[in-house]
Formats: sequence, structure tokens, C-alpha cells
Amino acid sequence: MEKRQHRTFGLFNKRMLCLVMSLVLITATAVALTGCGQRQQEVQRVEKALKLYYVNSQFVETGDESQGTLVEYDGISIYLPEETPDGMSSADVTSRSYTDAVIQLWEVPKDLTNAVTMVTERYGLNDITVKDGTAYVDLKGKDLQEGSGGSLEELCFISQIVETLTNSFDEIDQVQFLVDGQEAETLLGHCDVSEPLSDSLLESAAADTIQE
Repeated sequence: MEKRQHRTFGLFNKRMLCLVMSLVLITATAVALTGCGQRQQEVQRVEKALKLYYVNSQFVETGDESQGTLVEYDGISIYLPEETPDGMSSADVTSRSYTDAVIQLWEVPKDLTNAVTMVTERYGLNDITVKDGTAYVDLKGKDLQEGSGGSLEELCFISQIVETLTNSFDEIDQVQFLVDGQEAETLLGHCDVSEPLSDSLLESAAADTIQE
């Protein structure tokens, strides 16, 4: 009787040991796969350097165009997936990259001491899409209506976005502004945006002033 109990107890211990080892193996495999997935995700992300454009603070304060109206900054990058993530289309990925570039303009980098920005979060973005070299920047109409910027602010706002997108992305040659999906004649009531823009309105205005 004791021998039978001993054999039964020993068989139980062996089964428990096998069960514990199986659980340990499953856990280790799951952890390893998770680590591989994370490393793979990191490898699949590529760096995209941006050329961001801010407004020369001296120009804003004094109107002096001799030092330029815009300041270029190339110290910021965004990271793009090499492969389209699940649940997103390639158009979604590219649209997000364009939007991320414009969002970077909301704040002036700390090491850029001679610049200000007119592109702020109070002017919301619906999305940005690109077709045949034209970036369609769709802005929220409600935010524009609530804005009270003058002609200089509108010139700077438009110029910062146009220069940033056309110089950061090879596929973008010009920018067409939209308001809630529709073409608009103006954003804040001062500048004509009915046609696509390929250059800074600030630079154009400065050139016109010099010629006059």
C-alpha cells in the first residue's frame, strides 16, 4: 500500500514539474517574441530630417528685411515607418508625416533665439494630402474665423507652412490651402490663397517692395 502511494506521489510530482517547465517555456518564448517584435519595429522606422521655417524676430519687431524674413532650422527630425502599420493606409502614414512637420512649427526651438512663429495650435489642421506635387493643407474654418490676426500674421503663417513643406518633402512642389475641404480666397482676410503657392509670400512681398 505504501509503495503504491509512493509511486502515485512520484507520478504527481513529475506531472507538476512538467507543467511548471511548460509554463516557464511559454513565458520565456512570449517575452522573446515581444522583444524581437519591438526590435523589428525599431528597425523599420526611418529618420526624416525636416527643414522648418520660422519668422525672423528682427523683421517682426522693426520691419527690417535686410537680414531676411524667414529663418531656416534643420535640427529636428520625424520618424516614419518603412512599412505601413496595420490599420493604416499608406496615405494615412504620409498625411501624418506632413501634419507632424507643420506641428513642429507650433514652438520655436530653444536654440533658435532670433525667431518667432505665427503657426500655432490655435489654428487647427484637418489633414494634409498630396496629389501630383500639390500639398492640400486643410485648415479648420472655425479656428480661422475666431482668429484676429493682421496681414503680417497671415503672411507669416502662410509662408512658414509653404516653405516648410516644399523644402522638407521632395514630392511637394506647391501648397494649396483649403478651409474645411473647400478652396478659399483667403485665410484671415488679407492674403490671396485661391491658387497654389510655391514660394514664401513674405519673400515675394519683400521683392515687390524693393522693385518699387
